[in-house]
Amino acid sequence: MLLISSWRWAIKELNRTSPSAYLDAELLFAHVLGLTRAQLHSQLPDRLLTTPQKKHIQQLIARRQSGEPIAYLLGRQEFWSLVFEVTPEVLIPRPETELLVQQVLDTLSTERRKIVDLGTGSAAISVALALARPAWQFVAIDYSSGALQVAERNIRRYHLHTIELRQGDWCQALLVGEKFDAILSNPPYIAADDSHLQTECALAYEPKNALISEKNGLNDLEIIIQQSREYLREGGILFLEHGYQQATFVKEFFLKYGYHQIKNYKDLAGHQRVSSGKWN
Repeated sequence: MLLISSWRWAIKELNRTSPSAYLDAELLFAHVLGLTRAQLHSQLPDRLLTTPQKKHIQQLIARRQSGEPIAYLLGRQEFWSLVFEVTPEVLIPRPETELLVQQVLDTLSTERRKIVDLGTGSAAISVALALARPAWQFVAIDYSSGALQVAERNIRRYHLHTIELRQGDWCQALLVGEKFDAILSNPPYIAADDSHLQTECALAYEPKNALISEKNGLNDLEIIIQQSREYLREGGILFLEHGYQQATFVKEFFLKYGYHQIKNYKDLAGHQRVSSGKWN
């Protein structure tokens, strides 16, 4: 079958369900054929698809039509200008989380630091920071063994030796007496009845334990704020990503548990999406 014929069919099929049909087709075809997007277009007029290639493309198109995120179909996602392996075991790294990375880099000096990444998932945050700050040491924690396997592969991909992986539930994976310069997290903060879970089909494919939190999405945020006090050195800082309507609640939790110098940071849309608090 001619590539151009399959291409036209795919665009038509994807247009029924995807607002980004053309881009989706580019990414999926390039992925299957092992081409760049530029190479794909140069070969469209006269290249032939093998039967296995045609079948693979049809399978991917059907999965995309059902709402499965393109990142899971490709097995990768770009974050902080880096490429990370992603699977349904981990949350897909999102552009808004780059605000968390940026604020950590802007706040902490480049000298040797000990950092904890709670709920590391794909390890995108830790890897981005570790590449930017070679002197820093990281402990990256996740409750999911499947997520830690993905994180380990991403860490190996960038040949990093400054990130230690641990399995556990938030700060319970840390040892008594350990102290850190900063703890950071992008925890679950979506309420179970949030309308986005029904209207955004892609969320149905991501791990629920990385998205949904009890108490209207605030439970894990409060737990982390409470637990982190034991492991932050004097003057240590806790950085949290949260929902765009949760900044006030997060500030109240910081005050409740004795933090000070509480700050909120806005994303490019003007929403308060990251907060920090200093301990002691």
